[in-house]
Amino acid sequence: MRRWTVAAAAAAVMTGAAIPSYPLLVPDRTVVEAPQVEELKAKLAEREAALREAQARLQAYEDEVHFQEAMRLGVAEAVRASGLPLRQQRRVAVAIVREAQRNDIDPMLVIALIRCESSFNNYAVSGVGAMGLMQVMPDTGTYLADKAGFRLGRSTNLFDAETNIELGTAYLANLIQRFGNVEHALVAYNAGPGLAKKILAKRESRKKFIAGYPTKVVKEFRKLKAQQERELTLRAQQPTEAGKS
Repeated sequence: MRRWTVAAAAAAVMTGAAIPSYPLLVPDRTVVEAPQVEELKAKLAEREAALREAQARLQAYEDEVHFQEAMRLGVAEAVRASGLPLRQQRRVAVAIVREAQRNDIDPMLVIALIRCESSFNNYAVSGVGAMGLMQVMPDTGTYLADKAGFRLGRSTNLFDAETNIELGTAYLANLIQRFGNVEHALVAYNAGPGLAKKILAKRESRKKFIAGYPTKVVKEFRKLKAQQERELTLRAQQPTEAGKS
């Protein structure tokens, strides 16, 4: 049987000559005939389709779990009050709970920051170029995406609510860890980590800055937490009252 080299095959392609169909030799030295190759390809395609379907089911299940938690915590209600289109509300509520859990911070803090940064406007852009719900700077977004293991691509991808929440929440959690508390982290979130260190190093500048943006976010956070506590208390009392009646 004639053995074709890569060069001979390439020459045949260039000249339009037909390349004979020979058996394939797989790494374990097993000879696989052409019909078997097609069968293997079909089986592989079926398995890949089954895997995609399983992944979609798992994603749907996890989204439902996060949405139920969003309902329980009052996150869904807070998002509903934002005025976002109905089709986006569930996605945003799920993303807030998911990313807050992933980064071990309170989802109400994420909502408070979003309210203060963009008022839930997906397409908000600040004077310095921060973008989206959590007002993430493009360079910061690119860095955070690389760290998370995916490519951000064009900066307009920060207008995607779920992407913005993923990156913004990770950034906020990182700053809380680096600066030690929420107020100081919010100084860094607003002014940038480098400038924040200078601001926090001096008593007067620290006091003046914290009285602005950080206090605004913390005040919103406390208001959300108070509402959450009232709702949770009312729900806890309902079964007792029903039992009395």
